[in-house]
Amino acid sequence: MKFLKTMMFALIALMVFTGCEKFTCNDSHAMSELAGTWTCVQPGFAEALVIKADGSVVSTGVENGEYWENVKGNIAINEGKITMTFEDGDNFEGHFDFIPGLAFAICTDKGERLIFNYCKEDLSDEIVGMWVCADGVSSNNNDMLILTYQDDGYTTKTGWSSVTNSFILNEKSPYKVVGNLLVYEIPSYKEDTSSYFAARVNYASNGTSLGDIFTATGYSYLGKDFIEVSVSFLRIKQSLDLAGKKYDHIKTFITNVKGLDKDIDVLGTTFNFAKMTGEKLNKMLKTLLFSVDFPNAKTIRYNYFYNGKNNSLEAPIVVDGNKMTVQMSKKNALFKDINLYTYQDSDASQMHMYMSTSAFINFFGNMQASLMAQNGLLDLTDATAVNSIFDSIDNAVDTINLSLVMEKSN
Repeated sequence: MKFLKTMMFALIALMVFTGCEKFTCNDSHAMSELAGTWTCVQPGFAEALVIKADGSVVSTGVENGEYWENVKGNIAINEGKITMTFEDGDNFEGHFDFIPGLAFAICTDKGERLIFNYCKEDLSDEIVGMWVCADGVSSNNNDMLILTYQDDGYTTKTGWSSVTNSFILNEKSPYKVVGNLLVYEIPSYKEDTSSYFAARVNYASNGTSLGDIFTATGYSYLGKDFIEVSVSFLRIKQSLDLAGKKYDHIKTFITNVKGLDKDIDVLGTTFNFAKMTGEKLNKMLKTLLFSVDFPNAKTIRYNYFYNGKNNSLEAPIVVDGNKMTVQMSKKNALFKDINLYTYQDSDASQMHMYMSTSAFINFFGNMQASLMAQNGLLDLTDATAVNSIFDSIDNAVDTINLSLVMEKSN
């Protein structure tokens, strides 16, 4: 265990150690009862201890952004006092309180303490796979983030980053799981520096109607204080299953929207991107009965009802992981290709489609141009006229992130 430079008080629900009294159990049984994996997550400090009955221990953890892994040591218990010595010389001793099979606390003479909880299972295998978080910890709620935990100890991230306040694509970083402690590196976006985040993981197989879920709870430094951060992730399919599927729009989320304080018509609805909320866009797509279907794994078709008739717009797609490129330019050289970040839940009953600013402009520009052409209001060979549609939306929108939630149609 690493010596805690600045010891923090732990606030633990459902578990109360009323004081740093001496260990009252028989010390001769302590080591056998301590055998197993124990984790501590407190403000500025997190650690996993893998303890054997012979007193040997291996430590992995983070303190104030500094990471260590698999540091070997030994534990000795004598008359309610615990002593830990490690091969890196970072040693510690203190009073010892213990609830076998549940938790133990290491206390200083000043009453400061570390509290470790017992891990009944190792979650290192369960976390491998692809997960999505649609309720991020930033102020921009519903910013999608897709994480892929690989079995080689690396994770890749695609989606909205609260660190850079921008969209990231396949950002790769190392991670480690010991028991239920997850530690991963966060690139700081400053040369030659990085940081780490540690969290306790709560995993539930089939924890929701949409499949497996895990929740990571840790502490982030904000201003002068630490705040508890808890984020949930849903397991999703790593390969999109598209052929023959149809999805109806059920909900819309927009975030980070900024734009011109001016009314603009998009698909028969007037928007002002300086005052825009997701509800108006949500209502428009519901009115249009917007849906998508996939005649095959390489084709997407948008369907919508407008001006008393059904309309559709079909285009080839290229899929790379969760990135879907809609090649509208192959339908018409004046149309714009769209990069969507798409995922399905474990049984493909829902599909989420995420658009950044450029994708939003191109998506609605293509739809507007197609609709106007179908109603005899636009010549799709007139480059000036078609480009003016995209320009009008581009000039009105500074930034926007759009998530469409689609439900499988029977």
